[in-house]
Amino acid sequence: MDEAPKDVIRRYLETWSENDLEKLVAFWDPNLVHHTREGAHGYEETKRMVGAMLRSFYPMRFRIEDMIAEGDMVATRLNWSGTHSGEYMGLPPTGRRVSVSLIGIARVTDGRIAEHWGVTDELHMRRQLGLLPEEVLAARG
Repeated sequence: MDEAPKDVIRRYLETWSENDLEKLVAFWDPNLVHHTREGAHGYEETKRMVGAMLRSFYPMRFRIEDMIAEGDMVATRLNWSGTHSGEYMGLPPTGRRVSVSLIGIARVTDGRIAEHWGVTDELHMRRQLGLLPEEVLAARG
């Protein structure tokens, strides 16, 4: 019997803490499409992006707050945390811990992630890193 989509996503999120790019991409379908605010990214571009995050934040952890699945789709509300240990957006490592909320939706096919959509509270992350003045978030109420 194939592994349930929720179980695939749960194992995938646990694997991030190992900081091993090859173990993460083993979860991906070769035709992966990763959707971000900048558009859709294929396997190689996603691998580059994930590698950059692994180099920028270590150790990294995901805490699952909610997970809902229907068919091959899994929606997860998470908390992501990590230590800024490598260059991020031109900012040298600060050693600061960051913790942000995010939502991910994944389509799992044949035990692999075939498509993913993600939304991260990047403003809050940037504020924690000192890349965003406190007044910007205060003005948003």
